[in-house]
Amino acid sequence: MKIVVVHPAHMDYRQEIFESLNKKYDTTFIFTKQGRGQEGVKEEQTDIPPEWKTKVLKSNLLIGQKDIGMYLKLIKELLSGKYDLILTSTTWDICWVAAKLSGKKFVFMKEFWHWEDTSIVRKILNKFTKVVVKNSDSIFAMGTNAYRSCIELGVKEEKVFMHPQCAVDYSGLPVFNLKKKYKLEDEKIILFLGRVVKIKGLDYLIEAFSRLERDDKNIFLLIAGDGPDRGKYEKLAKELSVENILFTGRVSKKEISSYYNACDIFILPSIFYKQSYEPWGLVINEAMAFGKPVIATNAVGASTDMIENGYNGYVVEEKNVEELYSSMKKILDNYESMKSMGKNSRKIFEIKNNYKSFSETLSSSLEYAVK
Repeated sequence: MKIVVVHPAHMDYRQEIFESLNKKYDTTFIFTKQGRGQEGVKEEQTDIPPEWKTKVLKSNLLIGQKDIGMYLKLIKELLSGKYDLILTSTTWDICWVAAKLSGKKFVFMKEFWHWEDTSIVRKILNKFTKVVVKNSDSIFAMGTNAYRSCIELGVKEEKVFMHPQCAVDYSGLPVFNLKKKYKLEDEKIILFLGRVVKIKGLDYLIEAFSRLERDDKNIFLLIAGDGPDRGKYEKLAKELSVENILFTGRVSKKEISSYYNACDIFILPSIFYKQSYEPWGLVINEAMAFGKPVIATNAVGASTDMIENGYNGYVVEEKNVEELYSSMKKILDNYESMKSMGKNSRKIFEIKNNYKSFSETLSSSLEYAVK
């Protein structure tokens, strides 16, 4: 079977999955954002193996931030390419129309699950996306929330295949003494790692931490990452008189293992903001690989599949400062429970973060589409 995989960019967390597809099928990869980041933050992408059949689509025909030339190239390639099946996780509207016009099978690699009509344009796009979901030949839902959203739209269960998202296990990589670097040998560290942008909900985290800091001066909040809103959150921390906080700036792939290794709790306080939210949140998987308790909001897709309340962390209501505060405090106040939660995180990670079963389930969705 000849398939074409349309994906934004080649990232390390997709390497094993793409390798599996390449071995099993006659596969061509089309990358639409290779070499570019998102929301003003440069992503650390992975080199594309030279033996793969790939096409990286770029152009200089931009309208605003939209690469219109790339879309035109994508349409041409999908219509003219001799493929049996299109598998995509991005630009699904274009890919679905191209599949219908050219008689190709279409498999939707779907991770989103939250619909919010924040504008007339968004309302139209949401309606069209629901049409795509209902009329895909099969769907590979990455997570329980994505699966449920398909079923709620009336998609037959037999054509929806589900597996939790998988992330790279960095826990075996070398680490440096981060606590020594930042002179935090005696502090308990709460870590956020990611893009410093609005949807991450850092204003709510900083406010919750300001309360926590008043209870215990031996805790420290590390905001690891960079983004356009960093200055705003640094200003907020000063206004709230937060002392034990550090904005580290960009953290490289080589460094992140040291951050996860050093922290006592990992937290992802993302929010629903306009049409944006956290469809999954791979940093949850990554932190769990290091055996850390994790806290996430209900705006994080991974919270449904990877976090069991009171067992390896807590799921809290988005934008809820009180719940963020109390969940951090409950973990920090009981050292034995904190260590137990961390061990439980690793157990869940080893069961659910399984690339082999992910690839097998994805293949099942492709085989179903062409049967």
